[in-house]
Amino acid sequence: MDRITGPLFKWFGSKWSAAKHLPVPKFHTVVEPFAGSAGYSLRHHTRDVCLYEADPHLAYLWKWLIEKATPAKIRAIPIGIPEGTDIRTLGLSRGQATLLKTWQRTNNVGDCWTISPWGNKPGQWTANTRARVAEEHCLISHWLFCGGEGLEALQPGKLSATYYIDPPYQYNYQYRTKSVLNYESLGNLCKKVRGQVIVAEARDPKTGNAPCWLPFTDFRSTVTSRRKAHQSHHSKELLWHNLG
Repeated sequence: MDRITGPLFKWFGSKWSAAKHLPVPKFHTVVEPFAGSAGYSLRHHTRDVCLYEADPHLAYLWKWLIEKATPAKIRAIPIGIPEGTDIRTLGLSRGQATLLKTWQRTNNVGDCWTISPWGNKPGQWTANTRARVAEEHCLISHWLFCGGEGLEALQPGKLSATYYIDPPYQYNYQYRTKSVLNYESLGNLCKKVRGQVIVAEARDPKTGNAPCWLPFTDFRSTVTSRRKAHQSHHSKELLWHNLG
């Protein structure tokens, strides 16, 4: 196996599907200051990747996947667990438990550790998913988890690299931050760092207004959730990048 065919875990706002439509890296080093599930880096996993993530569960999970996980440890995570089971009672290591946690609720940012009603359905934590993650995770063993505060990566004077910046959207649910980002400062940093900079955002889902902290252009519309047949929630994605 020499390529990654899907995300290593589920996470709100994943860019795994969108990443194939984004500009390709122009530098060998890729930096994600707001990593989430690092969909962009996974699409270019052979590069030297540096991740930053403030969420404590994700920070631990990335370090575990990069530094400690093995195929045997991943295959040891059970499947078909009854709904409502507390993951912490299964005798798993913290890394194993956190990986299973992310496959239960896409927006699992809190301390809910129970198996969800859809946790065993196709596309979640199934035998196929477990086998794929166990086989493919070794392809990121050369990556680095660099820290929790992503803005550190954007200070002028840092190395020339491709920076994929996917912050909590200004007009959407601020699911990863304890305090609201200073978007004006973030925009200024994006203009000053060395290298290639690609920034993701989205229109206000209520008004359709675009954030103005960078001169964003429309990128694509994505389905964020499906409640009923013919009733989907869409996100109007935006993009800014500094190199053509």
